[in-house]
Amino acid sequence: MSHNNPIDLVHLFTEELKLCKLQPQEVMVVLSGPQSRSDYVNAFMRAGRELGAEVFRLDLPEAPAVLGGAQQAANRSLLTGHQSALDTLKRAHLVIDLLGLLHSPEQIEIQRAGARVLMVAEPPDILARMFPRAGQRSRVEAGARRLAGAKSLRFTNAAGTDMRYTLGQYAPIDQYGYTDEPGRWDNFPGSFVYTWPNEGQSEGVIVLQEGDILLPFKEYVRSEVRIEVEKGFIVSVSGGFDAWHMRQYLQSWNDPAAYAMAHIGWGLDESALWHAMTMMNKQTSVGQDARAFYGNVLWSTGPNTDVGGQRNTPAHLDIAMREASLYLDDEPILLKGQLVTPDMAIA
Repeated sequence: MSHNNPIDLVHLFTEELKLCKLQPQEVMVVLSGPQSRSDYVNAFMRAGRELGAEVFRLDLPEAPAVLGGAQQAANRSLLTGHQSALDTLKRAHLVIDLLGLLHSPEQIEIQRAGARVLMVAEPPDILARMFPRAGQRSRVEAGARRLAGAKSLRFTNAAGTDMRYTLGQYAPIDQYGYTDEPGRWDNFPGSFVYTWPNEGQSEGVIVLQEGDILLPFKEYVRSEVRIEVEKGFIVSVSGGFDAWHMRQYLQSWNDPAAYAMAHIGWGLDESALWHAMTMMNKQTSVGQDARAFYGNVLWSTGPNTDVGGQRNTPAHLDIAMREASLYLDDEPILLKGQLVTPDMAIA
């Protein structure tokens, strides 16, 4: 971002809130904590007021030190234990999440109460570059319809990947960068679609190649990694340094759920950049470029509570693969990283 041409956050957030259909007299809460950006808090509050909403900030303190490892093990958020704050958020129409409630039980409660929830964690330049564009939503929703109707998903690559998921137990999730429906969550920015496999019904081999992306490490794979999956769980990770790194991460949680196969889907955002991590600040970006870049296959490990499952674990890997092929009920969706139907306008 140029110092001579700074991004107008109030304008950017006003346009985002318009996409979220924030209406006059609606209640919008900006949820923040010790690590939240004060410029985001102030700009969202001003933007919401300019649109006529009732806007206020709910700021939570740092968690007490006594929670320590228990907070991590229980997948707690800073909202855990603040029942009055949770009750307030459940009565809102729109919650701007600058805290990071993702995968928490509290977020699910807020959604079930009917509040729209928008997570915002990327720096301004990424928010501006990846701002939702016309046509993205319809493309993502078309992909979600395909996922919802599929009974199986398979993905492959030239390095030897052959991974199969049985689908149907859980509904897909579509992300297009804004939320305008009661109870809906989204992350601004990024457009992609994904679902979770049936419990214990993912099997096969995944071979990561140079240039695939490991999150939350925010690193590119530099050497081949072979991952074997049986009955929904990773049973072996072999290869060089990247494999050792992944094994150490998984082992560190001391939690069998860390090895579970979680969401699987593909990226649909042409404004997301595969190479963004070479230029970004790891401390300020959460890696939405990597998750959303057009034509990726994105798979993950860990929790499935977002869709009603029982695996409530903070252990979570997102892995974005280039040049992979993906099939639903053996019909191709991606071939070597290219969408078979480029506009994804499929029934």
